[in-house]
Amino acid sequence: MRVMCAVVFFIFTFCYLYFYQADVLAMAQHVLSGGKTHYNPFVGAVLITIVLFLLQLLVYAITRLYKRAHALTYFPSLLALLVLTSVGCDFDQSPHLGFWVWLGPCLLLLFGWVAWNMYQYQPYEPKITELGIFSKIMWTNMLTLFIMFLMVGLLSNHNDVFHYRMRMENLMSKGEFGKALEVGKRSLETDSSLVMLRAFALAQEGKLGEQLFEYPIVGGSEALRPDGVTTRSFMYPQLEILRFASSAKAADDYRLCAYLLEKDLNRFVASVVKCYNLESGDLPKHYREALTLYMHKSPQPLVHFVDEVLEADYADMRKLERNTPHDVMRYNALHDAYSNTYWYYFKYAKN
Repeated sequence: MRVMCAVVFFIFTFCYLYFYQADVLAMAQHVLSGGKTHYNPFVGAVLITIVLFLLQLLVYAITRLYKRAHALTYFPSLLALLVLTSVGCDFDQSPHLGFWVWLGPCLLLLFGWVAWNMYQYQPYEPKITELGIFSKIMWTNMLTLFIMFLMVGLLSNHNDVFHYRMRMENLMSKGEFGKALEVGKRSLETDSSLVMLRAFALAQEGKLGEQLFEYPIVGGSEALRPDGVTTRSFMYPQLEILRFASSAKAADDYRLCAYLLEKDLNRFVASVVKCYNLESGDLPKHYREALTLYMHKSPQPLVHFVDEVLEADYADMRKLERNTPHDVMRYNALHDAYSNTYWYYFKYAKN
């Protein structure tokens, strides 16, 4: 039973650290070291797991709980794991443990009281008559462990958007912008900082005007650049993002996308004709969508632009709108079919 508890603890702790919390721990180490050290996910997961297991051995040596309460000897280790991975989303501005400063010691005192009582009761427990993987003592301890594992998962930092951001920053720091763009791509959850990171990665790949509106967007044009408060990065240098956004390579696309995010088609059209040849096949998708929309909305357009494929798609979208009178059904139908277009953003997104 004790061996099985140890094996399950090792598997859970390593997988939890390596596959789920690695990027959050990388951020925490980056903040605490002032960016001077780098977190290695594999080495970090192995070392932390070993240290926490040594802590369990120490607790076991003190409490001598070896029967139905043996799994409780892992409580201090799992509490330490929880505290380690519960860093807040504002850790860069407030690098402290928060309420765990007082709650952690209180829980350890409670554990000490419970362990003492279980030790006193242990001689009076029924004699162990069943052994093996299907024995009652085995599954009593397994259930206790799984409950503690569940509490670790529920009370640690499990904010999906925050995890996406940390994962993206880790990949971007390695220059892997293409992989960064795949992080959380199918999720509808986002915030302005995640929008900023995706815009930067897209600009690095030369796809800002091609794919920006394929992701959920909040914050309008202000989300394109970090402001250090509501829109910021933790590990990737914000000055590097600002410098690149103002460079000759990316400045035009950032400006054009800012006009699109503000739904200012007139300024977009006035600017896009100076940056792109409208007859060229290299004109990014979202710019072509915006020009198609502009031709339909402007009574006296300043430019002439026709894309037969987009015209047909836009007509299909308008037909779907007209044929779906119920607001919720129309919204869902259009989201499923056109959420990756600028037309959908222009019509249904709030600035």
